[in-house]
Amino acid sequence: MKNKNLKRKLSLSDIIGTIVVIIVFSSSIYLIYGAIDSLKNEDSSISTNKVWCANCQTYHDKETAEKEAKKLAWCSNCNKYHAPGEE
Repeated sequence: MKNKNLKRKLSLSDIIGTIVVIIVFSSSIYLIYGAIDSLKNEDSSISTNKVWCANCQTYHDKETAEKEAKKLAWCSNCNKYHAPGEE
């Protein structure tokens, strides 16, 4: 008997399967890296003691955000300075 080397051609489903495996693997690595980075680096994560400050467009601790909220801001509607929540 002869040994025949059987060469298998790559089919479209093999190529698509490989692409799907690469995408799933790379996205899982990306998510794991992001989770580890947010746990290690305090600057890259938003902790529970920080809140969004609409005046500065950044995150502050709660005390600083409350002080910023009490500051007067220019209102373009009524052309006066007043606290951001007041109309």
